[in-house]
Formats: sequence, C-alpha cells, structure tokens
Amino acid sequence: MSNSTRSENSVSLRVMTYNILDGGEGREEYLLEVLQDVQPDIAILQEVYHEGLVQHLPGALKMDSFFASGNRKRRVALLSRLPVISCQSYHPFPPIWRNVVEAEIEYQPNKRLRLFGIHPMANLSVICEFWRWWEARQIIGRAKPNAAEPCLIAGDFNAIAPNDRVVTSQMPNWLKLIILTQGNRVYHFSVHKYLSAGLTDCFRALHPNDDGFTLPPPRPNSRLDYILVNDTLKSRLTNCWVVREPAAVFKASDHYPVVAEFQL
Repeated sequence: MSNSTRSENSVSLRVMTYNILDGGEGREEYLLEVLQDVQPDIAILQEVYHEGLVQHLPGALKMDSFFASGNRKRRVALLSRLPVISCQSYHPFPPIWRNVVEAEIEYQPNKRLRLFGIHPMANLSVICEFWRWWEARQIIGRAKPNAAEPCLIAGDFNAIAPNDRVVTSQMPNWLKLIILTQGNRVYHFSVHKYLSAGLTDCFRALHPNDDGFTLPPPRPNSRLDYILVNDTLKSRLTNCWVVREPAAVFKASDHYPVVAEFQL
C-alpha cells in the first residue's frame, strides 16, 4: 500500500514495531535493509543501546529520530517520517522497567496521533507478568485510550495475549522449566489489562486464526510484539502483518517486526 495521500481528506499511515536485539550491534545493515523494504512512516524500536544507531538508520531512511534516557541499557526509540510535535521518554521506576516513548505525531495539518512505545520486563514467570500488569496500568492512565484522538500503544510486550498459544517444545530449557513450575500455564494479565481498557490488538482483529508468532526466526514459538489501538484508530485499520521478508529479517534480530496500516 502506498504511503502517498489517497485523496484530499485521506492519507495512509504505516506503523512498525521492531525489537532489534541487543542494540543491533553488528547487524546494522540487515536492520536497514528490513526498514528500507517495509518503508514505515513511524518505527518504534526496542533494545536500542546508543544514539548512534538512531542517527545512522534515520539518516539513510530520511526519518527523524528520538532516543532518550531510561532505566536500563535497552531502551525504546522512535523514528518518524512525519512531523513529531512532541516526544518524551517516560520512565518513573517503579513500575516502568525500561522507558516509554510518548509522542504526538502530526499525520495531516492540525491532526495528531498519540503514540506510546513500550518494552516491559521480560520472562514469562507469573511474578514478571504481575509487574507488566502494574506497568500496563500506568501506561493506560497516561494514554487515556478512550479519548477521541487516534492513539496507539506498540512494542515488544514480553507477554502472551489471552487465547494465544505458545509452542513450548521450541523454547529454551530455562523457559520450559519456568512454564512447567507454573503448572504448564502462561499468564495473560498484562495484555488483558490493555484489552479491557478498550484497546484493540490490530493483528488479532484481522487474523483471528493465525498464530502471528514474532520470535525467534526462523522457527518462532510465540507472539510478544503488538500494535494496540483505541476505537478511533481501529476504525481506520486496513492491514496488519508480521514481516517475514526480505531475507535480511532472519539475520537482523531475534524478533520479526510487526506492521499495521491505517487510512486516516
């Protein structure tokens, strides 16, 4: 789908979330190839270590970038082709584990999109899931998803959505052991919190029967990466997919990117 204006009153918008794995170090050119192929208008990146990466990538892609402080080495960053009206890194600890990028993007003159890029605590243990639920409460309070303006929350949620399955046989042994000690259960408190606040899971809304696994290539076992939207933006959703090409996607990271498109 073209990123160009479709009519006087309509423009298409392509949003991408991508965990680039450990700062993308040594894989910068693979990451650039994936981004050039997808051509997102907005890219939310997780596990960014250094500002240098978000200067190199957007320079080649003709995008603006935002990288700021956080509570951990792994941080969330933002790339945008569209005007960034405001952007901040929000990270009060607790409960924010790393940082949340909070931005307003102007997609048409005097029309704005509110955006939250997140990357909560990893690990499928129930204790970590409770912490993610705590973080979700804080983010939802800031996002106010029931507001009239378009709003999205995207990132590597490090959590499994309600009714999603996981393939434990393909997981590392330490993770299998955690799930085994929980009675072979994976908990869903945090993603459920976002959904119960009125947000819609873009991928699941369009692909109710597709696993949509996002990690790790080439044999993914679970879905941790999401783009969630409020009702205003849900009505504009036209497409959402897990990026499995070009071939560079298999070398660029241990996650596949997720992309959603909207007609605004």
